Amino acid sequence: MAIIIKGITRCRICGSGDLSLPYIGTSGMAFPKGDELHPYCDALLHLDCLARWPHRERFSRGYFDRRRDDPDRSNGVLLAERRTWLLRCGPASPDAEPYFAEVLLIDWPMRLYSRWAQWDDYVAQGYGQRLSGEALMAAGQVMSEVRQVAPTLEVLGALRQQALTQPSPGGSER
Repeated sequence: MAIIIKGITRCRICGSGDLSLPYIGTSGMAFPKGDELHPYCDALLHLDCLARWPHRERFSRGYFDRRRDDPDRSNGVLLAERRTWLLRCGPASPDAEPYFAEVLLIDWPMRLYSRWAQWDDYVAQGYGQRLSGEALMAAGQVMSEVRQVAPTLEVLGALRQQALTQPSPGGSER
């Protein structure tokens, strides 16, 4: 995860160290060394900078694909996926209650993260904390779709149970 230190860490897009502006921190490397997007990995990025950045969608897709295609389920259990997002919970152990639920957006490099027990409040409106501008609008659109699939913790739990008992398409478990 990006290490963010006041006075030292800077937005990789604009170079500003202003942490009063809404930002995200990406985690890990979604692009190999030599790729033009590699320097933006594992970094702080202001949300307004991301909104205007011409590489945002490709960059975001790299993180989205990396987490979605995790072969060992270390990123959790896939509960639902649509064209622009996926919903997952974890950890993947079937004999323990999950710790988190998260929604990944395909065109923004952020994960909307909730502790499992707090899902009802989070899906209703809590997802918007620390977001602004176009990122908040994108999250709002996605979460309106997610609410149709998993409006409550009870439904989220049923999706998890179904995912754990049925193999995913293609024969691999996710």
